[in-house]
Amino acid sequence: MEDRRTKPPLLYIDQNQNSIPKVESQSAFYSAHQKNSKEKEVKAAKRSSRSRFQSLSTQDKLEYIMNLQETLPVLKCRFLTKEGSLTGTVEKANAEKVHLIVRETPRRRIINVEDLLDIQIIGF
Repeated sequence: MEDRRTKPPLLYIDQNQNSIPKVESQSAFYSAHQKNSKEKEVKAAKRSSRSRFQSLSTQDKLEYIMNLQETLPVLKCRFLTKEGSLTGTVEKANAEKVHLIVRETPRRRIINVEDLLDIQIIGF
């Protein structure tokens, strides 16, 4: 007697016997020598970007700091003057004066552009 639970398949799907996938070899590769040369180029570009800011004049450095994108955080800088150095951020600047916000008291200082010797970027 047949088992009542088993039934024949409802749909028979014919399997294609000729569909063997083609295997292709690797067409390109990178060697360690190429990778090292690219890393050296990237490091050289980073060094040149750091030295680009230092090669600018004082007025160009102020323009660079003032014209940063608004989405970036404010840069902390070290301002070297004839009297000494100050660490802070630029609030506003024009052709003759720079308004700074510093940590020491008084919190806000105004410096003449003529008195600035150098500007160094410390970080964010």
